[in-house]
Amino acid sequence: MITPGRASRAISLTIAFLLLVALVVIAEINQSGQRQIYRVINLSQQRQVVLAELLSELANAEAGQRGYMLTGDDKYQQSYQVARDRIEPTLSGLHDLFRENDRLLVSVDERDVLRHLHLLIGAKLGELASSLALYSSEGPDQALALVRTDLGSRTMGEIRDEVQRLREMEQDAIGAALTRAARLQQVSRALMVGVVLLNILLLVLAAALWARQARRRAALTEQLAIENEELERRVRRRTAELSALSSHLQQLSEKEKAALARELHDELGGLLIAAKMDVSWLQKRLSSPNPDIQTRWSRVLKVLDDGVDFKRRIVENLRPTLLDNMGLVPALRWITQETCTRANLQYSESYPEREPQLIDDAAIMAFRLVQESLVNVVKHAHATRVRVEVAERDDQLILVIEDDGTGIDPARREAIGSHGLATMRHRVRSFGGTVEIQSPPDGGTRVEAKIPLSAIAQEAPVRVIEARARG
Repeated sequence: MITPGRASRAISLTIAFLLLVALVVIAEINQSGQRQIYRVINLSQQRQVVLAELLSELANAEAGQRGYMLTGDDKYQQSYQVARDRIEPTLSGLHDLFRENDRLLVSVDERDVLRHLHLLIGAKLGELASSLALYSSEGPDQALALVRTDLGSRTMGEIRDEVQRLREMEQDAIGAALTRAARLQQVSRALMVGVVLLNILLLVLAAALWARQARRRAALTEQLAIENEELERRVRRRTAELSALSSHLQQLSEKEKAALARELHDELGGLLIAAKMDVSWLQKRLSSPNPDIQTRWSRVLKVLDDGVDFKRRIVENLRPTLLDNMGLVPALRWITQETCTRANLQYSESYPEREPQLIDDAAIMAFRLVQESLVNVVKHAHATRVRVEVAERDDQLILVIEDDGTGIDPARREAIGSHGLATMRHRVRSFGGTVEIQSPPDGGTRVEAKIPLSAIAQEAPVRVIEARARG
């Protein structure tokens, strides 16, 4: 099925092709007219030049003949002979220029004039030759008597008249060629006007098609804009719902971890402490000098101590008590020391002079950010040194975790499967902050989070802390 748009384009292309053909035809007509008039003028000029040469040669021959008969000087005879020898080739060239199959001949009268001119020139040459022959045989008196007659003058006058007639015919031929050129020019102008009208029609048609296409595109653009806006609203709504759900799940997870930590601390901690107290009492009451029994008692007590320490680590990982009791900075110091010591990493720390007082959700967010970053360093970085920095600049809380490891592949920074990085970003973004993960040229990884203090600070007295660094 041919659509209206395709039909319009086909019509436009056809008209454009016709315009191109018309322009080519007009240009060819003009070129043909110009070539024709140039040929006419050029041929006419050649004919007139040959006619002038012919008259000049005849005059030279006559002057040489009379000079010889009057003076008897041989140089005049040579001049006569040279001029006479040139007349025949010149006359032949004139015949070539007036050949019968030439389409530029104005009329057949030119051929008659040319034949008559040929006869007159022959008669003139015969008259000159006869005078010279009479001069040689009868003497100069008889020859001069023949020269003094008007026979030669009449012949020369007729030759000039015929030459003049040919010249006038040439002028008529040029005029006729110019007339034809003028008619061709009028035809060309008429064709050009037609082409211009067709061009105007094409422009009007193209403008109408363009306006229609523009209206269609505008309507389609408006429809797409409405659909995109609706889609963006849905995406924003779904994103907001997912973000709120993720934040709620994180808060719920933190609450469940806190509840589990309290139960482990209260229940399991109490059981382990009670068991250790009972074992210590039994060891004192049932003491035995047997080394194996003493070794067993010591092993049981150590296992209970390890259980208490293990319980403490689990509780601190679930919900650090230092965070709730002492604040953010002590909790960060503890998690940094605990993680780096177990992984045999050198570390350095930098904290502000005054501890930032944050709301509970913001404090646990900052703690989890540092904790997750340290876990990634231990698992993936193959680093030997870690630096943790907390600072306040430009009304923002700055958290920096930097290592000297192998760095992180740029493709993994935004990868869908990088749940740890995605969780860090979501935690920070939920408070209006940003997270930048970079791999410096000299190696390692730098995680920098910036959170506005206006969204996370609480109005409470601040505790002055002492910044320290460990290495």
